[in-house]
Amino acid sequence: MQRSGTRYLMWYDDNPKIPLLDKVEDAIYAYTRRFKRAPNVVLVNEADVTEHQQVAVRGTPLVQRNNFWVGFELEV
Repeated sequence: MQRSGTRYLMWYDDNPKIPLLDKVEDAIYAYTRRFKRAPNVVLVNEADVTEHQQVAVRGTPLVQRNNFWVGFELEV
């Protein structure tokens, strides 16, 4: 998905044994490794919104459960 020139990496993890915050961390790591820059936003399903110290985690009904769209937006 691209919005306003934003490139997102879609990350999927449905392992119930892994805490949600660890899944977000894994997705951030994958994005950083792929695009050589740290993301500043993670889009998740509205039921999966959580707090993170370094990136904004926003809920949207467009993202299905266990999916994480990681990106860098100019305006967060």
